[in-house]
Amino acid sequence: MMKFIFMLMFMIFMMSCKLKSMLMNLYFNLMFIMSFMYMFMYMEIKDICIHFVLGYFGLDNYSFFMVMLSMWILGLMFMSLDSWSLIKMFLFLVLMIIFVGVFSSLSMMIFYFFFEVSLIPTFFLIIYWGVNPERLSAGFYLMLYTMFISLPFLVYIFWFLNQFGTFNMNLMLIYVNDYDINFFDYLMIFSAFFIKLPIYMFHVWLPKAHVEAPVYGSMVLAAVLLKLGTYGLIRLLMIFIYSCIYFNYLVFSVSLVGSFVIGLVCLIQIDLKSLVAYSSVVHMNFLLMSMMTMMKLGFLSSYIMMIGHGLCSSGLFYMVNIYYQKTYSRIIFFNKGMLTLLPMYTVWWFFLCSSNFSFPLSLNFISEILMISSVISWSFSMFIFLMIICFFSSAYSLYLFSYIQYGEVYIEKKISFILVKNVLVLILHLYPLVFVLLNLIIFY
Repeated sequence: MMKFIFMLMFMIFMMSCKLKSMLMNLYFNLMFIMSFMYMFMYMEIKDICIHFVLGYFGLDNYSFFMVMLSMWILGLMFMSLDSWSLIKMFLFLVLMIIFVGVFSSLSMMIFYFFFEVSLIPTFFLIIYWGVNPERLSAGFYLMLYTMFISLPFLVYIFWFLNQFGTFNMNLMLIYVNDYDINFFDYLMIFSAFFIKLPIYMFHVWLPKAHVEAPVYGSMVLAAVLLKLGTYGLIRLLMIFIYSCIYFNYLVFSVSLVGSFVIGLVCLIQIDLKSLVAYSSVVHMNFLLMSMMTMMKLGFLSSYIMMIGHGLCSSGLFYMVNIYYQKTYSRIIFFNKGMLTLLPMYTVWWFFLCSSNFSFPLSLNFISEILMISSVISWSFSMFIFLMIICFFSSAYSLYLFSYIQYGEVYIEKKISFILVKNVLVLILHLYPLVFVLLNLIIFY
């Protein structure tokens, strides 16, 4: 059934393309074919850690779906392009290689290399294909924030080699009981991932990068690049599990305050893209709270949220870009009353906004229920704070939907018709979000 639905959508997209670009679209949509082949392969090898290339690369349950998410989002990025160029093609393929390298690396040094190299194509996406002059400051914010802790982390990677005698992360787990780290070591090791996440107080680069990046830059930034930090935390928290239990409450406190404050900031945003970007900060800090409990349920719920947020946030950025192409503005006041002008897109806004605040029948709902359970199990006193955070999340998502769909129309010119390509991209965002619920056993 899944194969039939995918091939049907693929044929619709191919028939909607111009003849001269059909071969190029066929080449780009090989990403989706690869992702489906990759998923079917997983059904046979589940619970088996695959090692290849002399033990330097491998796959397990944590890395498998991250690689598949990368393939899926890169395919959607190719479909979202309005104009083709060899430079963009090359840059996207480089991003694909980097993502597969990060999520499949078993060596700490190789992981660090791909982790830092991912900044270069992202920087070029913002600088060269951004629109506003502020893209320069956004690019430099991105580089400075994320590279601030890179050199200290590299020093500690060599410290790992001195202590453990290897760069292999699986072999480091053998010595998990033997080494303790102090608070300064804890900050130096994990800050690179906290900033990439980003944690509250180091989140300033993310909204600026999202606002100034083109639509495909925002899609890959929200869906995959933020997940590099969470994936690195999953790997290293398991290595220093006993030491992290003593210090995680500090990061937990910052994430709790950050989710609360940024939720309030979302309620006063007037830029559509900025609102979606700040909502990503709320989700990432909520995810970090769950991960800091050091429970199996916390890791599992965070992992599901990584996938759900990647698809939902990418879809919201694509919807914002569709409205920007129609109205030439991202200001909420100039996008009111779209229910009368573009009623077809209202359905997609509803599904994406409801998934953004974890409405039932979405993947985010399952992950948020599990995250709340893990945080309450860690400390029941967090219950009232989680209620407030979830309320703010619902409030700004409903504010986003209702404000742009209803009200007085400010657009005087006629808006063009809906493209089949736009609808297909939105379907491919929502399809995994909804139908993964029918097979949640894959995360077990």
